[in-house]
Amino acid sequence: MTSIELAGVGKRYGATWVLRDVSLRVQPGEFFTLLGPSGCGKTTALRLVAGFLDPDEGEITIAGASVAGVPPWRRDLGLVFQSYALWPHLSVFEHVAFGLRERRVSRAERIARTREALRLVSLEGFEDRRPSQLSGGQQQRVALARTLVLRPRALLLDEPLSNLDAKLRAQMRVELRRLHRELGITTVFVTHGQAEAMALSSRVAVFDRGAVIQIGTPAEVYRRP
Repeated sequence: MTSIELAGVGKRYGATWVLRDVSLRVQPGEFFTLLGPSGCGKTTALRLVAGFLDPDEGEITIAGASVAGVPPWRRDLGLVFQSYALWPHLSVFEHVAFGLRERRVSRAERIARTREALRLVSLEGFEDRRPSQLSGGQQQRVALARTLVLRPRALLLDEPLSNLDAKLRAQMRVELRRLHRELGITTVFVTHGQAEAMALSSRVAVFDRGAVIQIGTPAEVYRRP
């Protein structure tokens, strides 16, 4: 299990600071949520951790080591975004196995790990289906399985439920909670939904206008905002 820490991190575009002096630590195995309205900087913070952006000030460490200059593909983080990015011509099995094939994992191990990832997200029996034959929630599970099969040291989720209707969002909250309980993987979850943050999180960091204004358990944030 892996810790993630931001210390005095800032990011600007031109003269405009979108993040300033953000400090937080995600404990190993924690489900940590970045909560706030659109445009408050929470997705920028996640992209800094992922390595898609570089901070203009401060330091980011993963498992105690600075990741300055480390490209995204060497950070060993699993990423699931709002867009599922599924290819219409590939089956569920082919989607989940794709990353393992690119890494030249042996066929036997690729099959075993893909089946295990599909079991984790409750998609056994869906191996031969195409994305057009899946519900939104099932497509989201394929995106999760495609990430988990690579066995990342931490999981970054950028508003993964926002494209789902209310019923499917509630179902996927249950699935995410179950997955985290089963895997114990360090997870950073970005959302503007208070219900999701309260239902899923070990702790919540509340963002507002590029700054963290509160960090606490869901109960602490709810009772003493």
